[in-house]
Parts: sequence; structure tokens; C-alpha cells
Amino acid sequence: MFNAIKALFTGQDQAEPQKKKHDISLAVTAMMIEIMRIDGKLESAERQVIFQAIEKRFDLSHDEVETLIAEASKAQSESTDLHQFTSLINQQFSTEERIDILKELWLVAMADGEIDPYEEQLIRRVAGLIGVYHGEFIQAKIDARESITD
Repeated sequence: MFNAIKALFTGQDQAEPQKKKHDISLAVTAMMIEIMRIDGKLESAERQVIFQAIEKRFDLSHDEVETLIAEASKAQSESTDLHQFTSLINQQFSTEERIDILKELWLVAMADGEIDPYEEQLIRRVAGLIGVYHGEFIQAKIDARESITD
């Protein structure tokens, strides 16, 4: 009770950690959806990769992932740039986690059996925006390709 009153006066919200988790999961999912949409083809294989990556990364139920994908799809289509998503990724994730996200973006791009030049260009741009160096960008691509063939 005291904490609730204190939060009321200090402006702190007890739901803040949950909101941050939702914001970051929305940002990552929106980036994946952008990769899926950039080539103009909406492949079910790409959506499946997104679903599995989000389910695993954020430990969500099937219904939670479906809801998140719908929300992220709306946020992505209403956005004017990538900064609103990449800035959250920079704030919330370590370098290793950002490289893992880049690998997941590569997996989305590779899901349909080919990497469209628009997908590669977008992933390259995202890598720069989230502070992943070129060598790490290439290694994430190699790691994604190897994980598919395993």
C-alpha cells in the first residue's frame, strides 16, 4: 500500500518493468516484420520463423505471440522510420544480444530460400543503427545460414 502511494506521488509506475518488456518485444517483432514485408512477398515460412524466434526470445505463449505479432505489425506499418524500434533495442540489449537479433533477422530473410537485395540492405541498415560492426554483421549472416543447414 505504501509503495502504491509513494509511486503515485513520485510518478513511478509499478507496471514499468512489464511495459519495458512489452516495448522491447514489440520493437524486435516489428523489425522482423519489416524484414518479412520489405521484399513485397509475405511468406508463411518467414512468419513461422518470426513466431518461433519471438516465442523463444521472450518466453511467450502461443496466444501472446499472436497478439504481439498483430500489435507489432500495426506499429511497423504506422512507423515512419526504424529509429523508434532500434533505439529501444540499443537501450535494452547488450552487444551480444543485438548480434543475436541480427541473426534472427537473417533467419527471417532466409526463410523463403533466398535473400532479397532489399532484405539484405535493410538488415545492413539495422546493423548500423543497433551498433553492430560489419564483421559481426557478416558473422551473424554466416551463423544464420549454418543454423539452417544443421
